[in-house]
Amino acid sequence: MLVPGWFVLNKRRLGPVALAGALILLVVAGIWSFSGESQADMQKNFETAHQNTLSSRSFRFAVESKLLGENEFYSKVEGESAMPDKVHIKGTVLKTPVEFTQINDSTYIRDPFSGKWLSLQGNHLSKWELFMSELNPLSNFNFKDIPEIRYVGEEEVDGEKLLAYELKPNVENVFLEDQFDDFNYKIWVSKSDLTIRKALIKASKAGDEKGGLEISIKLWDYNRSLRIDVPQESNVTTQ
Repeated sequence: MLVPGWFVLNKRRLGPVALAGALILLVVAGIWSFSGESQADMQKNFETAHQNTLSSRSFRFAVESKLLGENEFYSKVEGESAMPDKVHIKGTVLKTPVEFTQINDSTYIRDPFSGKWLSLQGNHLSKWELFMSELNPLSNFNFKDIPEIRYVGEEEVDGEKLLAYELKPNVENVFLEDQFDDFNYKIWVSKSDLTIRKALIKASKAGDEKGGLEISIKLWDYNRSLRIDVPQESNVTTQ
């Protein structure tokens, strides 16, 4: 009689236990489903932000680059770009003050000593590999594909809550591809307009422990009416 009694007693408890178990399973399944949808949505947000950034008509930017190793290179510049072919930057490169203005196929370089502008006609400076990141920071976001991408949550950057992503892309950049073979990006995206606001890029080459590249990029004022003019003619010397 012990076995039937035990069975009846536990059968009475089976309903509540089964219900509780089912609820737990539903909650767990719901959390898993929500997380899966959230990651998918966040990845879609990044894809939209990437497209919005590359297709922007204008923007302001700040770029800090460090090329480590035998041929060290350091630059820190701020500037503005108006598509398709106007850009202005000002800052330091290798501890030397620099200021460039690119208008169509004409480059204007300010002499740091005299303050006068030197005009180089038919010379598109933004195509120079050495200054590609400084004059065209969006070139760092040209990807063949992105095999690894992960949304890591919201993070505060300069007082603004941004969406943070970590990714390992295959870049489409001749200078970077020739020099490095491993790229790690962390990118912050604005929730309000889905554009890239900040990026930290670290690149390295297999077998080279001392060398590497680090680039910090900030972007803002997308699609504004930015005016980039040719320097005053009286201060321009044509070469």
